[in-house]
Amino acid sequence: MPWFEFAPDTYEIDEFDCASIFLFVGTERALLLDTGIGIGDLKGLVEEITDKPYDVVLTHGHRDHTGGAGWFDTVYLNRKDYELYPFPPSVEQRRDYARMIRTREHKYYPYQEEVDIVEWPKVPERKPLEDGQVFDLGGRTLTFYECGGHTPGEMVVIDDKNRILFCGDACNNHLLFRLGPGEPGFISTEEAGENLERIWNMRDRYDIVMNSHHDYRAVGGPIAPTVMPNAIQCCKDLVAGTPNLMEIDNPLKLEGADPTITVASLDGISWVVFNPKGIHRV
Repeated sequence: MPWFEFAPDTYEIDEFDCASIFLFVGTERALLLDTGIGIGDLKGLVEEITDKPYDVVLTHGHRDHTGGAGWFDTVYLNRKDYELYPFPPSVEQRRDYARMIRTREHKYYPYQEEVDIVEWPKVPERKPLEDGQVFDLGGRTLTFYECGGHTPGEMVVIDDKNRILFCGDACNNHLLFRLGPGEPGFISTEEAGENLERIWNMRDRYDIVMNSHHDYRAVGGPIAPTVMPNAIQCCKDLVAGTPNLMEIDNPLKLEGADPTITVASLDGISWVVFNPKGIHRV
């Protein structure tokens, strides 16, 4: 997998457009953020980059972030995502996701789903990841905060050394709040926007924001500084009943969804996907 040191002792591992995985190295320890869909030998790559002991932390429970967890002994994950998402995700679910990305991106990738995406050799122990939890790597700390919305247990992390917020899928150009009341994992758009605003209000502690998919940013580069405040305002507008709506091609249409979807957007560049029944706090 391609990997880049884009800030001191901070690496982005590009899992062939399926997800971005981040590795942070301190003077004493390291931390791996997410494990992708599980293509090839992520563990071997991490141990080529650093020989330090390391923790593995999952931003949330979706398969494109947990799919490679089965090669590690222990992973941290917010308890709110424990029972909502398969752990382990099935090998076919993981292969189907990779095929969807391959088809959508119209690219050649140097792997084969049937060969390089395989069953987990073991199920790792899950340890709870708490709001405000700090990992001291030696010379740098990573502090995790809950930001439920994309999933109930979505977590973001601030790297004090490089003043970067890593937000998993809590904030993307294409931000997904698709569930409605009664569906497992539902959080209203209203609550999700408030959770995101809480993280935005910590911006005296970070200068840039990076998400876990580089669809709308350069590898090793941040999302645009307007993305998070625009997402927060779109959530507020949806709650107030005054959103600016537009129709876009559905980037997940290969999973059997509608070919186009209606989203809220301020600039036509980033947008919030919402469920009309799931806007307001229940």
